Amino acid sequence: MKIYKFGGASVKNAERIHNLAQIVSQETDDLVIVVSAMGKTTNELEVFTQALAGDDCYQGDAFDELYDQVVSTGELQSSRFISAYLNHVGIANQWIDMTQILRTDASFRHAKVDFETTRHQLTEFMQSHPAHVYVAQGFIGGTADGRRTTLGREGSDYSAAILANLLDAQSVTLWKDVAGIYSADPRKVKDAVLLSAISYEQAREMAKAGAQIIHPETVSPLIEKDIPIYIRSFIHPSQQGTVIGKTH
Repeated sequence: MKIYKFGGASVKNAERIHNLAQIVSQETDDLVIVVSAMGKTTNELEVFTQALAGDDCYQGDAFDELYDQVVSTGELQSSRFISAYLNHVGIANQWIDMTQILRTDASFRHAKVDFETTRHQLTEFMQSHPAHVYVAQGFIGGTADGRRTTLGREGSDYSAAILANLLDAQSVTLWKDVAGIYSADPRKVKDAVLLSAISYEQAREMAKAGAQIIHPETVSPLIEKDIPIYIRSFIHPSQQGTVIGKTH
């Protein structure tokens, strides 16, 4: 089993979704595809949520709960569309509703994951819905009483890592619009070098320092089981990119 995560830029239009299908079609191992909302949908839903809340009705915790109920729809719609398209082009798959599988507490906008309950629910679902390819959402989960939650902005990488941990996956690949991780921001530093391999700790420190290539929490579920993370370009999928692991 492998985990492929595709962010908003990689599913923002028909051309990019066709490209996703081309990448997936080359994979022979069982696969869980984790997708984000399309393009800038999350940003647009955030603006909508602010307008919906107004100035008086929703404050503090109430606004955070409203935010999660609205913003989570971006991932749900994106994943349903991609699942349907993959089936249409001959890549049979099973859609997963992560709001029913990934159990969290009610800390809206920054929900904490209940790994054991999630493991049980994920195992039960896959046993009753066997498939070689699954399509799931990143960023979102759900409480025991059925309310949708989110894991924090850019949390889709973290979702992919959680699934990898629970499924003892062979690897996680984060498909990005960059070739991999560089020694510095290549947009600002002319001599920045593409790194072929870095350690988990290096990746975590870079994320904490503000590098947006990987979510800070992504590494934690993978260290224990030594599951490598590959950062690869969905624009140039033949390139090897950067691998993050224990031994590098």
